[in-house]
Amino acid sequence: MNKEKIHSKWMFIAFPALAMMLGWGLRGHIGGGPYGAMIPGAMIALCVSLLLKMPARATSFLVVFGVIGIGLGGEMTYGQTLGFLKNPDTVWWGTAGTTLKGAVWGLLGGAVFALGFFFRSVPRKTLIVAFLLMILGIIVGFKLINDPMLLYFSDPMKPRAESWAGLLLGAVFMLGYLKLKIPAENFKIILRFTIWGTIGGALGFGLGGFWLVLGSHLPNVIFGSWWKAMEFSFGLLLGASLGYAAWLSRNDLVFEQDNEPSSEESGWARWKELFVVLGTGLLIFWLLPSLIEVVGKVTLDNNMPGGSLKNEVIRLVDNYSFTGLIFLLVLIRFPKAAWQIGITLTFCHTAIDLFRDFYPGVNTVSPFTWHFFWVFLSTAVVAILVFYFSRKKDNIRNLLLVLTWSCIFISILRMYEHPQNFDLAGLSLCQVVCGRFFVDLFFVLSAVLLSWMIKSEFKVEAKEAA
Repeated sequence: MNKEKIHSKWMFIAFPALAMMLGWGLRGHIGGGPYGAMIPGAMIALCVSLLLKMPARATSFLVVFGVIGIGLGGEMTYGQTLGFLKNPDTVWWGTAGTTLKGAVWGLLGGAVFALGFFFRSVPRKTLIVAFLLMILGIIVGFKLINDPMLLYFSDPMKPRAESWAGLLLGAVFMLGYLKLKIPAENFKIILRFTIWGTIGGALGFGLGGFWLVLGSHLPNVIFGSWWKAMEFSFGLLLGASLGYAAWLSRNDLVFEQDNEPSSEESGWARWKELFVVLGTGLLIFWLLPSLIEVVGKVTLDNNMPGGSLKNEVIRLVDNYSFTGLIFLLVLIRFPKAAWQIGITLTFCHTAIDLFRDFYPGVNTVSPFTWHFFWVFLSTAVVAILVFYFSRKKDNIRNLLLVLTWSCIFISILRMYEHPQNFDLAGLSLCQVVCGRFFVDLFFVLSAVLLSWMIKSEFKVEAKEAA
């Protein structure tokens, strides 16, 4: 690791906090579910790598573990839990639920994310077994706590399957195994990110939920984006806590320098990653959902309940932990496709979500639709940008800019989903800025500030590295 210049503690906290705040807000706006949570997962990984001066190859691996780790928490349902916050009689039960779910999100996310630091040193068999044990823990948590609703934070009158206990036990199973299999100094770092992720997640979701409490008492004010304020707060505090964990680990992490110049790649090796990401994307976003819906004759839904053997198998295959295992296996077999997995596939689902809304009722299983065409085209553009910038100098910061602004572009396109929003007749400037377009303006301003920090703070190191 290059230790010539260490960024300040403030930078370690503020930079990831800003990025994850933006990523979390975008997740709720243009993604949703576990695939949407890949956005802040990729962004936190890129920010931490810049702060720690990680080599590009090690960073690409960390990004994959970032999208897996933060994506896992997106399996949890929390809409009804947040609904409790609007009722004075249930506000503290809702707060307990959001705090617990946020803690679990940060716990498992921090553990898997930090494991990415050691992708090169941990035996592949150990990684695969750790993920399999995580999936086993998720199944056990479902059956012991979530399915029988022993501790339930959703509406019992309109029951919705929960998964927080499954993710919690999945983390316990994985961490217990890693404690036995990897060096103590490496496990110490993973545990540090786990602890601070738990703290940041609990505070971010628990405290962020009070925006909805405030909104329920201020129903007639111009500002009404209380849910989005909660998401921004969640991302801000979780990003800050993971950044602080990186600061505490700055002298403990040593990275193997890159020694495989991309300019020496053969023709096939240079293009293979694009075919790998194409195959992986089709498998995750099209083939598996198609098989489940056609063969299983069910409509996929986040937090699907179990029950029969068929439903249990479908729930397992549809769970993001299974997707994470696929990402890991692809990464092990094709490590040079890491950038494409971490960034291109993160973007891909934002395009899927956008064009699904532009073409409501379309058969998303069929590739012969405008929905499929636009998703494929927009994702191909990002894949080519990732392919190009990953082989250039300053690749880490430029790829962070690619991810940030491609997601901002999707969020801007989403504004045109409801063209009536542009009818501003009779609205004051405050109603336009603080009401109707507050979230969109906040996204753009946050992206501008993040881009300025990337360009200014890391400019000197980028020149030195070149």
